[in-house]
Amino acid sequence: MNCDIHSIYQRYSTHLLAFIRQQIKDSSSADDLLQEVFLKTMESCISENEIKNLKSWLFQVTRNTIADYFRLQNKDFREEEYINLNHLNSADFQQILSDDVSDMISLLPKEYALPLQWSDIDGIPQKEIAQKLDISLPGAKSRVQRARKKLRDLFFECCEVEFDAQGNIVSCEIKSHCTPLLEKRNNRKN
Repeated sequence: MNCDIHSIYQRYSTHLLAFIRQQIKDSSSADDLLQEVFLKTMESCISENEIKNLKSWLFQVTRNTIADYFRLQNKDFREEEYINLNHLNSADFQQILSDDVSDMISLLPKEYALPLQWSDIDGIPQKEIAQKLDISLPGAKSRVQRARKKLRDLFFECCEVEFDAQGNIVSCEIKSHCTPLLEKRNNRKN
């Protein structure tokens, strides 16, 4: 693993923080957990552990850090339920989609893309989203939920997904008929 913590932070911190904020609504605690993830990353660098896939490893450490946070908070927490309910937010899913999720969101109608981007990527509270869109809070919540469903539908329409026995995503390839997503990915690489 390349142990340049600054470049690792620059490259992954935004995605990791968005992932944490999906689970923990307190932004101060989310920031603290992000720092904890990078402390663990530094410790791993110092101990010279071999990490084959840095992005996957970071999301796994993040997921474990979130689970530890809930345990320490004495919240009613069952890891199995957390994983099952959040398998679309799992480390594997995040690794597969972290580079493509913004492109997929941009393919949604604007009325859904914008609130979903604000909520799930930028971490803006839904109350603020309601104010920005000049709609009620229940209306904003409903729009974000519908956007998530549309994104999930688009994901399964555009991606060939393979699951393991526990229902976790183990591989994902963009289908050839999903040309807008393929074009966005190619443009991003160029």
